[in-house]
Amino acid sequence: MLINSNDITSEYIKLYDWQNKKIGIPIFQRFYDWKEKEIVQLKEDLLKVIDNQQSQLYFLDFIYYEEDGRIKFADGQQRLVTLNNLIKVIKTIASEDGLVIDDIDLFDIKYDVFANQQKYETHFTNYATAPFKKVYLDFYSFIRDNIDRINDFIKIIKNNIYVYMKKCSNADDAFNIFQQINTGGKPLSKDEVIKTALDQYSLAYGIRFDTSKMKEVRQSIISYYKLKSSNFDKNFDNMEIITFLRENVTKDRNTYQDFVDTIALLNTIGNSPIKYVVNYINRNTLLDVLNILAMKHIDINTNHDYMLKVMVPLCMMSIVLTLNGGSPTTFRYLLNDVVDAVKTGKTPDDINSSLINKINSDVVTWQININDFTDKLGAITTPRGLKKALLIIDVICRNISGTVNVNTINLEHIYPQNPDSEWAGNGWPSHRELQKELIDNIGNYILLCEQVNKSIQNQYITHKVAKYNAIISRDILLQTSMNTVDFNRFENEQETYINARKADIARLIQSTLPLGRVLIKN
Repeated sequence: MLINSNDITSEYIKLYDWQNKKIGIPIFQRFYDWKEKEIVQLKEDLLKVIDNQQSQLYFLDFIYYEEDGRIKFADGQQRLVTLNNLIKVIKTIASEDGLVIDDIDLFDIKYDVFANQQKYETHFTNYATAPFKKVYLDFYSFIRDNIDRINDFIKIIKNNIYVYMKKCSNADDAFNIFQQINTGGKPLSKDEVIKTALDQYSLAYGIRFDTSKMKEVRQSIISYYKLKSSNFDKNFDNMEIITFLRENVTKDRNTYQDFVDTIALLNTIGNSPIKYVVNYINRNTLLDVLNILAMKHIDINTNHDYMLKVMVPLCMMSIVLTLNGGSPTTFRYLLNDVVDAVKTGKTPDDINSSLINKINSDVVTWQININDFTDKLGAITTPRGLKKALLIIDVICRNISGTVNVNTINLEHIYPQNPDSEWAGNGWPSHRELQKELIDNIGNYILLCEQVNKSIQNQYITHKVAKYNAIISRDILLQTSMNTVDFNRFENEQETYINARKADIARLIQSTLPLGRVLIKN
């Protein structure tokens, strides 16, 4: 990590000189969590300095930046709050015993997290409470044991505790340094930062927002960030999240309501079949396009141009990129362009044309030879989900007027993953490695809306066919050319038929699916 030296100033000071300053604890810091074991050294050091008041107690570096009229400590919370606990004990004991002591006041500390601030205020203005209570009670016993030196403790706190105060020009630099030196504990994760901010402002504004499914919430936030931000081609790290939330989500009640209403639009995509395809091809960044379309009030379940000319082509490009071993960064840059196009109101035809131009301008990345494509549809190393995705895309494209409930569609291995002995007895391979070559060949796949193998398990093909035919005849949506199997040929020709069907599926993908002819070349 590089930070311009001019962006950081350092000052060696007596810590108590900052007692009158307004200090804040930013949202990315975990709450106070020191225990008795962590103040043992501090108590020993205090006694040593009392015995030699020419010495200094060094509290290490405090990292801070200025924001909203407060000095925000990126690092130093644990030490400063612990010192406040000691000061509270001294003042409490002096009050209980009617002792005359030197003036000493608490540091003015405020947490950005509402719940943390409430606990802090309760402890320091009312009664001792967690997570400060155990340290408080430990200090209470310590001062009681050394009550004759109570004014010495005050003098040491006010005059002998020194720190390097390192000021950063912005929150990002302070957070980056905090991550590296890490004296105050690990920072909150992205999910924890998001959940903390949304939960506390939901409470503050009286606007409900469900954060129970944080994976979905995080993806929604990222999509909203790309919708609102003009420059989203950078790392969406904790500080960027905090800044974005403060300026575009939690700024005021109206801003928060707009955010909640916009995220609610994602319900329109619900169980959209293309969401399952995105999951199968393991390209979650595609959800940003899908989410932003919904946020722009474009329902791809009814606006089929966006499905067939934008989302499906992007899935097809992702599949080819994976088969070619391309970099995910390449796809991220492509999606940034698509997001911009959607945000600026480009039509599906415009976006589709730009995708075709992208493919033709970089054929090495975006195109694959039909023979290579066919081979990879049969390869064990090609992910199963990617092959299933192609069959699902075919069903989506063939049934635009119907409802494709992907959640109920099962991927069936006709030659089962654990074939019983009857298969080998009819000439199918008995060696496990040879079996694997057939099991995940796309020619061995069929989509069904029931799990046939649950009832007949791993039985031979002749035992399956009747049930297959009964199911297939009732399921019109899945009756596509690509999802059709000649069971007689399957039984009689075995591996030869599986490979022939694999080649047929490859040609159908090339000739019938969106961008198939552009992506897959003869």
